[in-house]
Amino acid sequence: MKTTSWLLTTIRVILNICWYFNIALALFAFCVLTWKISTSDFTEFSNPVKYPLNPTTINLQSLTPYVDHITLQQDQATIKMNLKNTFSHVATAYFFLIAFEVLVMSIIYQLRKFFDTIKYNMPFTYDNVRRLKITALCFALFTVLNILLGISSAVILKTSVKDMNLMNMVWEQSFSGLILGAVIYIMADVFKYGFELQKENGEFV
Repeated sequence: MKTTSWLLTTIRVILNICWYFNIALALFAFCVLTWKISTSDFTEFSNPVKYPLNPTTINLQSLTPYVDHITLQQDQATIKMNLKNTFSHVATAYFFLIAFEVLVMSIIYQLRKFFDTIKYNMPFTYDNVRRLKITALCFALFTVLNILLGISSAVILKTSVKDMNLMNMVWEQSFSGLILGAVIYIMADVFKYGFELQKENGEFV
């Protein structure tokens, strides 16, 4: 028996759109990266850093009496440079591109299969438990990859910029992937419990 909920239908449509759009986006990104590497000896690299080049603090006016002492501090900048396409740099670029796309594709694929089973009123299955755990692992790996990407950028800056010791690299990594992965993993345990309960009830009947 199919479930015709408009919400589930909308989610499935969105996931299908994301699936095909991400395939096209991945192919486009791969082609652009390959084209840039094959047509030039250098690739553009940029990263935000904290660098108090001008310690002057600018005072800004408040529009409300509930706010006071608004200041603008110029302590952040962006380092931009042309990075030579060495084997290590090219391999690193392809690694992160492929790794991130594999994780995105895996998450979308598992969610598509998951919501397809809900469509037929069969959410409590061993396959769904496995799909949710794979999805949770992929979200957690996002955080790991972001940390590795930050470390890679830090190594490039430290080994390429002479005055990097005067600056601090801005880390934009967050642990939202780990948190979301943990939540989904808990959901997987709930579905596992539901699957076992459903199986026991079937054997009892």
